[in-house]
Amino acid sequence: MIRIPYAFFFMLLFYGCNQKKTQKTTSLSEIITNPIVDSGADPWIIRQGSTFHYCYAKGGGIYVKSVQKFSNLNGAEEHVVWQAPDTGSYSREVWAPELHKIDSKWYVYFAADDGENKNHRMHVLSSSSDIPHSGFSYAGKVSDDTDKWAIDGTVFTLNGKTYFVWSGWEGEVNEAQHLYIAEMSSPTQISSERVRISSPEFEWEKRGSSEELPTINEGPQVLQKGGRTFIVYSASGSWSNDYCLGLLELKGGDPMLPDLWEKSERPVFSGTEQVISPGHASFIISGGQDYIVYHAMPVKGGGWASRQVRIQPFSWKEGKPDFGVPVENEVEVNIEYFTNQLTPGQQAQR
Repeated sequence: MIRIPYAFFFMLLFYGCNQKKTQKTTSLSEIITNPIVDSGADPWIIRQGSTFHYCYAKGGGIYVKSVQKFSNLNGAEEHVVWQAPDTGSYSREVWAPELHKIDSKWYVYFAADDGENKNHRMHVLSSSSDIPHSGFSYAGKVSDDTDKWAIDGTVFTLNGKTYFVWSGWEGEVNEAQHLYIAEMSSPTQISSERVRISSPEFEWEKRGSSEELPTINEGPQVLQKGGRTFIVYSASGSWSNDYCLGLLELKGGDPMLPDLWEKSERPVFSGTEQVISPGHASFIISGGQDYIVYHAMPVKGGGWASRQVRIQPFSWKEGKPDFGVPVENEVEVNIEYFTNQLTPGQQAQR
């Protein structure tokens, strides 16, 4: 029997622990400049391990690109995960898809209509595949009993319950878009009445509107950190030069109580002379750093067709997200990666 000296044994143990520590903290980075996608809107990026899935709509279809680095997004392979039917209630104007992994299954939430905007509703796809590139089929409309106009739906979990948040009309007239929330009994089914938690009320939320054009609250996205829950949303007209981000914070335990949602009196992310109308954001953590992904126009008056996808880091100040200002195109942005990134479920815990 070979006897190993204790000193040698502890040296091996120390070396092994250090190797594990090195593996946990192994990182790399890259320097990029914006935009990361030359043409795109309503960006949704979700991380799975060390892979980033970018979900977007184009020409009536829903696509996913998967990359290890954001610098590869423009040239990455496109995977068509679903194509709208030729006719029907969800055959036209496919908007703002979001890819989510819920209970080990992939879902895509998206808005669509039959060619008339007044008929926009939220819908969902579900996949039988372990990868978000195939196996998707239409799973139904996601609606409360009022069945009113709805776009930009997203999901989140709080205290063991799942909620759906979206932008919608109060009635049948396109005069204002509000933010609503409802409980879900499954990833495809709303199980409660809708509750309005935000309406355009401040001057900066009403820019771009007119007698013909509505005031806007849309694009809600959920941020959770340190036991606090926030909704970052888009305000003012996306067609204007004044699109921006607002912030709601849940100041209690029940998100279904509208009085518990406190709105910031000023926008938390606004455009500059170089980056116009930043809005409709999503959020990821990479390499331990928080990033905001959003679209913006490169020039004033550029309109929807000119929008590009951008990314930059953000920080937290007194427990709230601090997005700063949009960085200009020529400004270098450092992106941190870990070689063994956390899973999306771990990421949500921050």
